[in-house]
This record gives sequence, structure tokens and C-alpha cells, in this order.
Amino acid sequence: MKKIILLLLLLLPVSVIGQGIAVLPRQVIDTPTAWPLPRAGFDMTVRFFGNGGAILGLTAGVSERFMFGASYGGTNVLGEDSLRWNRAPGLLIRYNLVVDTSLVLPEISIGFESQGYGPFIEGINRYTNKSPGFYVVASKRYYSPFLDYVDFHAGVNYSLERGDGDRDVNLFFSSALGINQDFELLGEYDFALNDTKEKVSLGEGTGYLNAGLRLKIKQYVYLELFFKNLLENRRSAQYFNREFKVTYFQFIL
Repeated sequence: MKKIILLLLLLLPVSVIGQGIAVLPRQVIDTPTAWPLPRAGFDMTVRFFGNGGAILGLTAGVSERFMFGASYGGTNVLGEDSLRWNRAPGLLIRYNLVVDTSLVLPEISIGFESQGYGPFIEGINRYTNKSPGFYVVASKRYYSPFLDYVDFHAGVNYSLERGDGDRDVNLFFSSALGINQDFELLGEYDFALNDTKEKVSLGEGTGYLNAGLRLKIKQYVYLELFFKNLLENRRSAQYFNREFKVTYFQFIL
């Protein structure tokens, strides 16, 4: 696994063309959007979270509709304690069913993602924030004379992380406000219907409300700061979480 991580890092400075192409985001914070990567595009992400945790991900666009990716991480990556790698890599597959050509209809994608967020909890075989699993999501962007744009996303998902016994289908929605071409405000709400089983699940029934900021640098580097679980929907939560993410996008052809 260490060799795989080293290889991904070595790919970062590879010479490619197509710099500066604006690409719609594949995630808001934790929840997916319906927008795939363009054909022959790839992105590399590094996400830092509590307990010295980090997740490294790599995603590639195969066509204008289809993308796939993988990720891997763990806790105590930063700090002095012994490393605790996640049990398995995360996998991502997404296919765009509807490409919007009107002012009304959204784009719609189906996908599967097994990467959750936060520390992995061995006892109940799940991430602190469950992975989406199988999902369907719709996305729409509107341009405004007052803001650069406003994005809306809504979806339904069924996570395969069911070690806590909660197997319900879940709902989520999110939005992004483009203040200008370089700066976005992010918000999302995960109903966490699959994280409410009494005495076993982590959630308390109020869902997960997250907010964030995204700064674009030359359209192919994103710096993101997240403020998660603002409703403190976790029995052990005493404050909201802070996470940081770096995304690098490029074309490989």
C-alpha cells in the first residue's frame, strides 16, 4: 500500500495539457454531485480530518459520462501515534444518465462509492460518516446577475456500511454559491436516516449539517475548508469538526 501511495504522489507533477479548464465539482463536501470528470481528466485529492487522519484519492474520467476512482487513508497519519490504516480502499464509479440541455431539467447520475469519512470504527465496521454506497443524484446550476452561479443537488443513497444494524435508505441535498469565479460557499444536509438506530448508531436523529469554503486557484487546484456536524448529531460530539482538502485537476491527453 505504501508503494501505491508513493506512485500516486509521483503522478502529481506529470506534464499534461489542458490547464485552466473549468471543471464542475464531483462533491460538495461529503455528498456527491451528478457531474462527472471530463474525458481524459483526472483529479488527485488529499483530505485531512481529526485524529491525524488523511485520505488520498485519485479519480479519472473515461468518457463524458463515466468516471471511476479509488482512495485510501487512515488515522494517525499525522502525529506520533502508530498508524491505523482503513480496512480497505474506497472505490468510486459514476455514470451520467442525463446530460442537461435545458433550463429546467437537471443532470442525473447513478454511482457507487465505498469511501466514508472520519475515523473507521472497527467495532461496528463503519466510518464515522458512512460512505454513500449506491446512489442517484440530480444536479442543476443556475447563473445569476447577483452571484456567479448557484448549484443545487439532491439525492438518495443506500450505504453498505450496516454493521450498526441500520439499513435504511438515506436522503441528502446540498448547494454551492459561486461568489465569483474563484470562491464558493458550500452547504449540505445529510438526513442520516441510516444512522439513527438507538444505542448502536452514532447519530441522534437530527442529521448532519455541513458547511464549507472552496477557493479555486487557476481552475485546477482547489483548497477547501469544511465545518462538519454543525448540529452535533453524534452522542460523543462536543463540538463541530474541521477538515481541510486539496484537489488537483488535470488532463492526461
